[in-house]
Amino acid sequence: MTPGARTPGVDHLVVACTSLEPASEWLADRLGVEPAGRARHARFGTHNALWNLDDGTYLELIAIDPEAPAPGRPRWFALDRFSGPPRLVHWVLRLPSLSSASDPVLRLSRDDLAWSLTVPDDGSFPVDGSGVWPSLIAWDGGHPSTGLADGGLALSRLVLSTPSADALRSRLVDAGLVGHLGNRVTVTPGPVASRAELTTPGGPVTL
Repeated sequence: MTPGARTPGVDHLVVACTSLEPASEWLADRLGVEPAGRARHARFGTHNALWNLDDGTYLELIAIDPEAPAPGRPRWFALDRFSGPPRLVHWVLRLPSLSSASDPVLRLSRDDLAWSLTVPDDGSFPVDGSGVWPSLIAWDGGHPSTGLADGGLALSRLVLSTPSADALRSRLVDAGLVGHLGNRVTVTPGPVASRAELTTPGGPVTL
């Protein structure tokens, strides 16, 4: 078992884009660090580039793979409806088990990794479709961050704004996650918005 693979916490940040290669160049320039890994997801017809953050967390830049056949279902992370410039759209919360998850849970794998992830049947974001409420993930063994080079990046804070702030805070409290998230996740009332404050070799960067 990879250390931290079953420790609750922020598993990864999801940055969506319409075309992976130019977005990878843009994000590498913003972060001052080249992506440390890439992968394809045959189940959803998507591909990604990955950056290692700290504490078992990583950043995923994801797009529809133009070379992959269309999947027989909506793609995850609302990618079928995504447009515009690359931007932070979602976050994924790691749990030891998804036995109590309310959304559909899919068993997924690639290479030597295997995991369970909540994915609504219509490919949307959970609860209210905004991306502020997290998807849930549980890893069976290895974790992607262990295979990614350390580029000196770290997640300082994830700030989530939603009219349902009290409900989201209650969900995190009820799941016993507040202690694991510490000061890295801040939930505030207001219009739907999210931002990730990162530490990079060149200084603070906000996505």
